[in-house]
Amino acid sequence: MESHRIESDQLLASSMSHYRYSQARARLNIQASDDEEDMHGGAWCPNPEDNIHWFEMDARRATEFTGIITQGRDSRNESDFVTSYYVQFSNDSREWKTIHDGYSDWLFFGNSDKDTPVLNQLAEPILARYIRVIPQSWNGSCCMRLEVLGCPLPDPTSAYQRLQNEVTPVQYLDFRHHNYSDMVTMMKSVSEECPNITSMYSLGRSSNGLDILAMVISGNPTEHEIGEPEFRYTAGLHGNEATGREMVLLLLQYLCKEYNDGNPRVRRLVEGIRIHLVPSLNPDGQEKALTVGSELSGWTTGHWTEDGYDIFQNFPDLNSVLWEAEDKGMVPKLIPNHHVKIPADQEGDDRIAVETRAIILWMESHPFVLGANFQGGERFVAYPYDNHHLTKTAGTSTREGKRERAQSRKKRQYEEFDVTEWGRDYDREEPEEDDRNRGYQQPEEDQWNRGYQEPEEDQWNRGYQQPEEDQWNRGYQQPEEDQWNRGYQQREDQYNRGYQQPEEEWRGHGYGHREEEDDRGRGEDDRGRGEDDSGRGGYAEPEDEPRATADASFFRWLAISYASTHLSMTYTSHGSCHGNDITGGVGIVNRAKWQPVTGSMNDFSYLHTNCLELSVFLGCDKFPHQSELVIEWEKNREAMLTFMEQVQRGIRGVVKDNEGNPIANATVSVEGVNHDVSTAVTGDYWRLLNPGEYRVTVRAEGFAPLTKLCVVGYEAGATTCSFNLAKSNWDRIKQIMALHGNKPIRLLSHGNGGTRQNTVSNGNRHPDRVSAIDPNVRRKQMQKLELDRRRRLRQQRLMRSTTTLPPTTTPVPTTIEAEPTTAWYDSWFIGEGQTSAPENFTDSILDYKYEYKIDDY
Repeated sequence: MESHRIESDQLLASSMSHYRYSQARARLNIQASDDEEDMHGGAWCPNPEDNIHWFEMDARRATEFTGIITQGRDSRNESDFVTSYYVQFSNDSREWKTIHDGYSDWLFFGNSDKDTPVLNQLAEPILARYIRVIPQSWNGSCCMRLEVLGCPLPDPTSAYQRLQNEVTPVQYLDFRHHNYSDMVTMMKSVSEECPNITSMYSLGRSSNGLDILAMVISGNPTEHEIGEPEFRYTAGLHGNEATGREMVLLLLQYLCKEYNDGNPRVRRLVEGIRIHLVPSLNPDGQEKALTVGSELSGWTTGHWTEDGYDIFQNFPDLNSVLWEAEDKGMVPKLIPNHHVKIPADQEGDDRIAVETRAIILWMESHPFVLGANFQGGERFVAYPYDNHHLTKTAGTSTREGKRERAQSRKKRQYEEFDVTEWGRDYDREEPEEDDRNRGYQQPEEDQWNRGYQEPEEDQWNRGYQQPEEDQWNRGYQQPEEDQWNRGYQQREDQYNRGYQQPEEEWRGHGYGHREEEDDRGRGEDDRGRGEDDSGRGGYAEPEDEPRATADASFFRWLAISYASTHLSMTYTSHGSCHGNDITGGVGIVNRAKWQPVTGSMNDFSYLHTNCLELSVFLGCDKFPHQSELVIEWEKNREAMLTFMEQVQRGIRGVVKDNEGNPIANATVSVEGVNHDVSTAVTGDYWRLLNPGEYRVTVRAEGFAPLTKLCVVGYEAGATTCSFNLAKSNWDRIKQIMALHGNKPIRLLSHGNGGTRQNTVSNGNRHPDRVSAIDPNVRRKQMQKLELDRRRRLRQQRLMRSTTTLPPTTTPVPTTIEAEPTTAWYDSWFIGEGQTSAPENFTDSILDYKYEYKIDDY
């Protein structure tokens, strides 16, 4: 009954009090719905007005019945259970025979509470097709859940029997339930059989002092190899969910034996991945559930640790930390979108179990890329987020939400601005229309942006082409065919940090992220805030739609890869274990839409580490009978292998400096995915991605960022995309800024390799003072700039014409008239004869050559 091998059309009852308490709800450990509109009760309850109540099951073939297990109704407020009942049998459902003890009908005593399963074994097995339970007395209302024990006789026409006949148990696999000591013995035997590819270690100890054991299977199991991704399977978060533990133990044996036998697929897995397998994260709960046994282990027996914690939802809540920062527009400029730190008040929280702390340290000590934890009680794959967070506050319009975010950004602009970080990714006040572009036109009253296009009256751009009416370039105007120079000529497709770029190229390059990316993330499913992709209004998700991860599409692929290869996970025509099908027939579900939890292991892994992890629910029966393990292994074997192979999707590489030294903790950003990853201590990284073209940017402290185009194909294996970073000039810039009170410096260039000019903004000056300049002076300056521009154009054309002459021709040297230069440090606007630099200040400063390179693709 509990495993759903008995289908609902095999069940019959005298009546039902309500359709939510039909005979289909009589399965052992079935759970009632918390939603009042979802009419699924926690038991079968007959009509109280009837005089006789009975529940009947058709086994569809001759069966040796050996016993019955009963429970009361699953309810928060009511305590309904059957205290006694009769049992009858029949071969045709018309003539019934009641079990007799020789003197009278045998009255079986039932439950004394609604949750604890009670077993009544028959004195001897009874061969029949039908079995009927007739309640006689009860507490509260007459409601019950039950399990029927028996051994069906062989039936060649049965689909399930045919499946059992087709499955040949592998002789070297141990199909039985293991207690803690048996588990340790079996793991040691595997390690002895395959010493070259296995290594045992402990994550820590449980509350009762039991080691949380893990085994590594890899070509070099004792250490991490550069370029080799690390993968993990964990089970036993809840001690009574035995299927996952046994699947991990069987996988251990399988990989060892098949590797020694030369299985090519297993050899590729073992030699290409460092596989960590943990069969029991909660050994204390495991022992408690095994003591009760498979049949009588209830829904919560051994579920918690010895100290009463549910490990899966006992991790620090990092979702709230990130989402609050996103709502305030602080991500990723002030707070990173990955490797979210554990809040100080939660690090020493005594509500975190010792097992949970051991798992956290384990996660932090290995560069895991992908993982899954096995659970029970349902049959599907659940992917993050597990926590539920509305996409927007109910009752708040999109316009109001934009205004609130704009106000918060304006406040931070003045309260949190650090002049030493000038030129980096600090927040700027954005227009009320909430433009998403990183180079949009700012309001006239605030023209202090660096690299943005200003109004025509005040063009304070550095090296950009200005309108001819106002040529106040702090560098010079470039040729019309290439206007993207900042002191030197750039390629048209180069992504300059701080330059004005084409609208379609405003994603994922550090400076000036779109507000959509800063406040909400760049994930394709992370919308629903009243805007379309451009942030200008459009499609809006319902207010109760949970927030999606930036990797939602890849999480769905991972879930599908397991569910579709599982032999029965997508068979959802009869609904889920406890209600209607919530997976849409594909066997996967977003946990936040199903049963949201706070502080889950999956969310913590995603936000605190590089590892993408999801939960695999293996079946309705958390603790199946030992005879079911061989069937469960056949259902899950191919799915487990296929899921492990997904760790080789996407891109991978090594980040080094120009001297070949690995760079640890470098940030790897993918354009369009608002979730970064970091490099390992050895400088290698892995980024799981679906097939496509991605612009990937790597940043590290003290190094100049570098962007590459990485292509992920459909073939097996990850694409190699490595980076060599050059030392950054930022340290030199900070030294120069410190000489003048940490005021912003503007670096300009005259010509290809000419003298660079630097200006420092004067705190007493403001662009609004431009309007106070005498018009005649302004006109003369304009004329001078126009003459300079034309002179440079002629010189550049002449230089290009000389480079086209044959090699044997000696070009006639051209005399380039030197233009007057000003001191490095100049004001935002300097009239003729004016300067803001102290006397002899530039004599102590050396000119520094700045370079910015980006690879050709």
